[in-house]
Amino acid sequence: MKLVKALFVTAAIIFNASTSDAQSTGASISYSLTDCLNVATSQNYDVQIAKARLRTATADIQGAFGQFLPSVSFNMGYQRRLNTEGGGQFNLPGGFSAPANSYSMNLGAQYTIFNGFSRESNYSRAQSTVASLESTTESVSLQTKYLIWQQFIAILKNGQIVKTRRENLELGNNELKRAKARQEAGVTAIGTVYAQEADNGSRELELVQSENQMNLAKATLLTTMGLNPAQNAEFTESSLASDVSDNEIKNFRMEIGSMDAAISHAVEKRPDYAAVKSRIQAAESSLEGSRSGYYPTLSASGGWSWQNTEFDNFSKFGSSTIGLNLRVPIFENFTTNTQIQNAKLEVTQRQIEQAQLEQTLKAQVQSAFLNLASAEKQLEITARTVRSAQQNYNSAQERFNVGAASVTDYLTANTQLINSKINRITAVYNYFEAQSQMRYVLGDL
Repeated sequence: MKLVKALFVTAAIIFNASTSDAQSTGASISYSLTDCLNVATSQNYDVQIAKARLRTATADIQGAFGQFLPSVSFNMGYQRRLNTEGGGQFNLPGGFSAPANSYSMNLGAQYTIFNGFSRESNYSRAQSTVASLESTTESVSLQTKYLIWQQFIAILKNGQIVKTRRENLELGNNELKRAKARQEAGVTAIGTVYAQEADNGSRELELVQSENQMNLAKATLLTTMGLNPAQNAEFTESSLASDVSDNEIKNFRMEIGSMDAAISHAVEKRPDYAAVKSRIQAAESSLEGSRSGYYPTLSASGGWSWQNTEFDNFSKFGSSTIGLNLRVPIFENFTTNTQIQNAKLEVTQRQIEQAQLEQTLKAQVQSAFLNLASAEKQLEITARTVRSAQQNYNSAQERFNVGAASVTDYLTANTQLINSKINRITAVYNYFEAQSQMRYVLGDL
């Protein structure tokens, strides 16, 4: 296991180093969807904060466990009186005399035998708090992965739209050359050339807008990954399919099952729901610990002390002690009752938080089902629309070539075809986004 961890760390260091080198040289870096997820898991700022909080809570467990151990202290001191005549004893016949040096040492230990189950409750609270933060860290990681999925899909979608717009502009440029040649040959009027030039301007504008949308999507994804948004990066299109088959739609429906089954699955798998349950357990432990004020406290102590004017005779001047101490609370000015009421309020708040999350979870599952159904319907509609638009364009092109249709009819058919293709691209990636949303709300992303 240690070898695997070492290899992973080494690979991460090499990857980060190569990333830094590429950034400094301006070279383009290619990321797959898996690469994006892995980088974000380690470098996303929200994930890093969640991990830091978890490390702090882990130290709290160690402190809570320390309450079961005895406390031991040792101190030693040295003192020298500068005025050797002051405070001395009168000894005949020598007059005043007193040692100037004084040495002391103390070693003590104390152990709490019983304190009303306070330390047991505190240890249980610390464990539940760590479990809650572990689930919270997993939840933050899951949310980050969902963002990565959405933003990666947005990049691929915009990339496909850019390709379609660019092909459309190239086609328009070819048509413009053809129209100019026909006009120079006297076959068509100059108006056809003007119409094609105007249409090409619209196509070029749409291409620029699409490229800007893609660049914005890249910057957003790089920011979520915790990288420089200005980095020259490319994203692998093969990470997702370019189309969706009927079998894939059917299999995914079978995978998620009914809405009731999906809600039950989400309650079982969602890390944020597990975090709320752990917070309730921590609050209940705090409530149990607050009741310890009504119980007596029993502790044991022992120690050894020594003091002498010379650093010697430890057995002669040293003394050892051992003892028990019992403290019985009679009246605490209602402090314990106040602590109990505050702890009860904390438990109630956590229970309400759990109920609110259950409600939110059900709403998210329902929203995911509705979005999935809408995405499936969009796939069905756009598939028909593309076929119809392609046939209409082919017909308009043939009629335009033989002079049976105007240039307006031809350009209108081309616009319909391009729009239907872009709608199809949007529908495909909307379905992938609906899939990722469903897996996210189920806790399976």
